[in-house]
Amino acid sequence: MGVAIKVEVKGLEEFKKALAGAPEVARREVGTAIEKSILTIQRNVVKEAPVNKQTGGGNLRQNIRGRMTSKLRGMVESTAPYSSYVHTGTRPHAIRPRTKKVLANTRTGQFFGTLVRHPGTSPNPFFLRGIQRSAGDINVFFQRALDRIIKSLK
Repeated sequence: MGVAIKVEVKGLEEFKKALAGAPEVARREVGTAIEKSILTIQRNVVKEAPVNKQTGGGNLRQNIRGRMTSKLRGMVESTAPYSSYVHTGTRPHAIRPRTKKVLANTRTGQFFGTLVRHPGTSPNPFFLRGIQRSAGDINVFFQRALDRIIKSLK
C-alpha cells in the first residue's frame, strides 16, 4: 500500500540557495525534519488505525512502524498482512476452507459451514487520515529547518 504526501515549503527559492551555500547544515536540518515527520506520521496513523472493540485485539496498530531508509528518506508502513484490506476495503467475496472441511472459529465455538459469502468491507483510510493529521506539523518541521539553514549562512 503506497500513499504519498506533498510537503509544501514556503520560501523555496531561499531554501535552494541555502542548500547550495551550506550543504552539510542543510543535510542535517532536512534529515532532522524528515525524522520528526516520520515519527509524527507514525503516531497519527496509529491513532487513526481501527481496533476491534469486541475483542480489544488485532495487531494492526502494533505493526505500524516508521524508519529512516537513508539520510534524507524515510517511510512509515504497516506490516500487518491485512492492513491494505482495512485501508481500501474489500468487495463481496466467497470464503472457503483451505485445510479443514468447514469454516469455524474454534475460539468461540462457532461453525459456519463450507462456504461463507462475505459482504465485503467499507474502506477505512486510516493511513491517509494519519498523514493529513500530520501535515501542519510537517510544514512546521521543514520551515524550522529552512530557518536554521538560512541562519547558518549569515
